Amino acid sequence: MPSARWMARLTVPMMVGAALVTNAAIATADATDDAFIAQMRALGFTWPEGDDANIIWGAHHICVDRMNGWPPDAIARDMHSVLGERGITFENVAAMVSLAESTYCPG
Repeated sequence: MPSARWMARLTVPMMVGAALVTNAAIATADATDDAFIAQMRALGFTWPEGDDANIIWGAHHICVDRMNGWPPDAIARDMHSVLGERGITFENVAAMVSLAESTYCPG
């Protein structure tokens, strides 16, 4: 039976490789990403030029929170605790969570 140390040496590079592949996929926009970004802008969100990938990453992170059992309102409250300081309303954050969920989260 392989030791835990051997398994860790094998698992860590695989996880890093998976993260790199995933991040590369997020960095290249597709029609879904373009539509999500357009809808976010229609909701009134703005961000610095070149930060689209970070916005898309945030949407995928919302899906991770949903898969971990967080209800949408809890995610919105958590996000609003940070974004509210920047003048973003709870309603807009809740709309962002809903948009991310409908766009990226598996049904």
